[in-house]
Amino acid sequence: MMFRARRYRVFLVFATIFVLAFIHFARSREQSPSPIDRHPASFSPNSPAADTVDHQDSAPIAPPPSPPTPDLSSEQHSTEEVQDPTIETPADIRPSPSAEAPKPSSDAAVNEDEEESQSAPLRSKLGVQKQEALEVETPEATWPHPHWKKLPEHYPVASEDLIRLPTGQPKELPKLQADFKDESSADKMQRVQRLSAIKTTFERAWTGYKTSAMGHDEVRPLRGGYRDPFNGWGATLVDSLDTLWLMELKEEFSLAVDYIKTIDFTTTKKKEIPLFETVIRYLGGLLSAYDISGHKYDVLLEKAVELAEVLMGAFDTPNRMPGLFHRWAPVSMALPRRADKKAALAELGSLSVEFTRLAQLTKEDKYYDAIARVTNELEKFQDNTQLPGLWPLRIDASGCRKSQTHVDHEAPRGQSPAETPSSSAQSKPSSTMKALPTDAQSYEEFLEPRDSRSLHDDAQPAGYGGVSAQPYPNSESEYRASFEQQSPEAQCREGLTAFTGESEKYGLGALADSTYEYLPKEYMLLGGQNEQYRTMYEKAITAARERLVFQPMVKNNRDIRFLSTVSMPKDHGHVRTTYDGDHLSCFAGGMVAVGAKIFGIESDMELAHQLTDACVWAYESTKSGIMPEHFSLVPCKKGESCEWNETAYYKALDPNMQERLARAMARKEERRKKKEKEEALADAEGSGSKKKNSIGKRERGNWHVVANSDGKSAKKDEAEAEAENEDSDEDEKIPSHEEFATARIRNERLPPGITMLVNRKYLLRPEAIESVFIMFRLTGDEYWREKGWEMFEAVSKYTRTELANSEIDDVTVETPTMLDEMQSFWLAETLKYFYLLFSDPGVLSLDEYVLNTEAHPLRRPQY
Repeated sequence: MMFRARRYRVFLVFATIFVLAFIHFARSREQSPSPIDRHPASFSPNSPAADTVDHQDSAPIAPPPSPPTPDLSSEQHSTEEVQDPTIETPADIRPSPSAEAPKPSSDAAVNEDEEESQSAPLRSKLGVQKQEALEVETPEATWPHPHWKKLPEHYPVASEDLIRLPTGQPKELPKLQADFKDESSADKMQRVQRLSAIKTTFERAWTGYKTSAMGHDEVRPLRGGYRDPFNGWGATLVDSLDTLWLMELKEEFSLAVDYIKTIDFTTTKKKEIPLFETVIRYLGGLLSAYDISGHKYDVLLEKAVELAEVLMGAFDTPNRMPGLFHRWAPVSMALPRRADKKAALAELGSLSVEFTRLAQLTKEDKYYDAIARVTNELEKFQDNTQLPGLWPLRIDASGCRKSQTHVDHEAPRGQSPAETPSSSAQSKPSSTMKALPTDAQSYEEFLEPRDSRSLHDDAQPAGYGGVSAQPYPNSESEYRASFEQQSPEAQCREGLTAFTGESEKYGLGALADSTYEYLPKEYMLLGGQNEQYRTMYEKAITAARERLVFQPMVKNNRDIRFLSTVSMPKDHGHVRTTYDGDHLSCFAGGMVAVGAKIFGIESDMELAHQLTDACVWAYESTKSGIMPEHFSLVPCKKGESCEWNETAYYKALDPNMQERLARAMARKEERRKKKEKEEALADAEGSGSKKKNSIGKRERGNWHVVANSDGKSAKKDEAEAEAENEDSDEDEKIPSHEEFATARIRNERLPPGITMLVNRKYLLRPEAIESVFIMFRLTGDEYWREKGWEMFEAVSKYTRTELANSEIDDVTVETPTMLDEMQSFWLAETLKYFYLLFSDPGVLSLDEYVLNTEAHPLRRPQY
């Protein structure tokens, strides 16, 4: 019996071990990583310090083949798996830590618009800068990575209602490029030498990326390894394709294309895809490489379509305005959503060029329809802002709020027909949206109540930025059942309106830039067949000339112009104008030059010269020869002579002199009275009984003295030490106005004319050389080539690392600190523009190509 009992116990032990092993292996199979897990996790947006896991291998990473897309049923995760409470949804463009501005060391007021002006992506360019200014960090999913799957749209547009690409023969548009003369052999030799130096810099940085971070978004140019801020699909790889082709690095181009075949755009570690950055870098990069290589690599267009299909889900909202941080996974796509309540203008309005070119290449009107609806809403909103002609930097695109009409900061006037309140409660709208017109002339005829052209009464948007706790719907009938529970007021079918802040800010720099830049570019890409973009550009540039352009006071009376930012309170209070310069705004010179040529505004060529030369001046003003990211200036009055005035400059450096001196005198008087009071108290105590010479403590008010055997203080209280310091400072001389201003210039290393360096960094930005390149191509003036070469020498010298090139922390010193970041636009834009500046003008003619905001050339239809 004992033997039998032991045998049963042994059997029970083995059975238990078997069950536990089975559970373990079953669980590990369920949690097996997706193909994208072959790379370590990128940095968390909540912890800038721990932002990467470096990959130290020197050889490129060869990814395994992607598995087939799993069924939707395998991706039905619980609410706890989908909704990670530790991850916040980004509501706007997120500046990288390297884009934070240093605190000023003076009494001068800090620029209140700093948040809107900073960008490191923030183009986002973001911030969506161009949105390189604005680096976007989206949350990383903690749940198993699903694959995107095409699901029925919640708010579909019927095929007969799609806004279709303009048809017909493109117009013969004005010529952009200048007629260049034959160059001498000496000039050609010098140009080719400079061209070779730029190419060598590119090859070196490309090799550094390829050997240390191939297939990832960015290389760490100091210590090696990588960062993955843009979905981890290989942003630098895709961004660099057309540059490789232009520089005749065809073998490297072919290797890059082979690697692109392995990219799986249907999955990513990120819960959200930053729409703007993904469109300009990835979609633009693929389409431009396809165009510039003569359509020989079909995989480039195929991959562009694969990516675009994922991104199109962002437009599936009640008012068809896109969600700028796209929740792409099936578990999220199964739920309705709305567009952003706080959208950056640049991110919303800078999708047209890429989706239009995709529509032209694929003959699919749905891609053009998506962005044409955004354009129509922008056009309708353009005259109804507080600064008509311009749009605020932040826009409510959710469609949940009715837009109000303003006339130049006056009280709202009566509603136009376009703003008639929706009557969805009285009349049932049709099941699909009627296509909006695509030109200004026919748009007037369309301005009728929108309810008859809108969406289902039972449509419901999901709150942007959160995953619903509802169970995962299993069928279309379940989707509809959930929608029918919602009231018509929750349908959010209106157009664009201003963000509901205390004030609206207007400018052409960070958070706005490429929306304006794309107006003439989209006009050219459509062959001039849509006058809508001409009309919008002309309104915008007229308003910018009147309200934003200013002349700064600089030495030698140089005739330059910068762009201000205007803040207009909603309560019709004081309008505040900030007179700053920033690197992102340097794109404007090139844009104004193109607009002047293409739309026949010849007088604007002078403004284009002034805007571009202002950025050249900013490069020349610092010790390194590189322009700071963001700085403040002294404006001259419009219509008056603008000559250097030392008194006016010092006043700007010490704007609150009287208050500063008054505060200093008050502090001095307070210290004097305090000292007199303490001396009187000491005298009174001295006349009292003397304390015995012993170790102990004596309390006096709120401070203590520790005595030793000889009666001397062993340790002084902080308050006592502070009092002694105040005594010693009593006779300290209060700096005069001139001394204060001079000290600021010396201590903050301020170039003449600049009153504050809000951000001293250089982030490898391309905007200044972009405008220099365009001005050279449009004028043929060698001045721009010479200035461009000086810029390249300075940038190359101070950003070079052993591996590639790095952002730097301070352009005012000769030994700046490297920031160990190299965004993809260094190869995609900055070095490309330097290279094109010294290329033969026939290489990538601006009469044949349109360059998107990431410098990706897209072929104009007549070519």
